[in-house]
Amino acid sequence: MAWRVLVADDDPEICTLIKTILAKGPYEITLCNDAESALVHIQHDQPYDILISDFMLPGISGIELIAQVRQNVATSRMPIVMISGHNNYAMDTRAKAAGANAFLNKPFTLSQLRTTVHQLLTDPLSVLGA
Repeated sequence: MAWRVLVADDDPEICTLIKTILAKGPYEITLCNDAESALVHIQHDQPYDILISDFMLPGISGIELIAQVRQNVATSRMPIVMISGHNNYAMDTRAKAAGANAFLNKPFTLSQLRTTVHQLLTDPLSVLGA
């Protein structure tokens, strides 16, 4: 069984990097370049198992995307990883307050991304405790 991963990032290089890193595991990856596209996929595709979103996206921000995902009963418990190129404690705090289960600074390592995604998908307590 493949885990369904939705990635929202406006940087094509980051999208390609994430897809390359996770393609080595049991993941089916959908890439979006903005939050609006991510919301369309969430509403119309089969359920996703995890969302990876950039903090700063064109249009709707990553924080707003998380808020909308958390408000939807069908997706309210979906694990969410927020990523950002700005190494900023305030962003980490805002992301987690909005409902992100994890926050990774860019550039993240292959092992950081793989470990974070794997833990959130396989350990329900890591999601509930975030």
